Amino acid sequence: MIQTNSKKKYLNIMEEMVAEEVNRKMTLLPEKLAKYIKRADVETYALNRLPPLYASSKEGLQFQIKKAQKDYEKKIALVVHHAFAAVQRDILRKSTPLFKEEIKKVSSSTAKPTSETQKSTNQNYSWHHSSYYRPGCAR
Repeated sequence: MIQTNSKKKYLNIMEEMVAEEVNRKMTLLPEKLAKYIKRADVETYALNRLPPLYASSKEGLQFQIKKAQKDYEKKIALVVHHAFAAVQRDILRKSTPLFKEEIKKVSSSTAKPTSETQKSTNQNYSWHHSSYYRPGCAR
């Protein structure tokens, strides 16, 4: 739903259309995968591949909504689909949010492991690279 009670004097309808499509696709993802997907990453990936559709009046808003639905609905769905694939492929990429609200969400959802947990983890895993790779050997 398009929100018009903002302090801005204009809106990019494409942002709203992409956000709606991302919401629709997020509900279809398995819960375990959805918690690792950053909605902002998906939306920005998609928005960088779609044209902006700005409106500064109610009439312009209605015009741009119709235009987006008529001309870009399928393209939005396709680009958002590609955005999910791109974000999933690079799921471990470090990403620092621009806004403090995102930082608070992330930091509260991840708890630091205790020192006992870290010790047991370090004892259970030992990587010996020499058994997997020998210098001078072709793969």
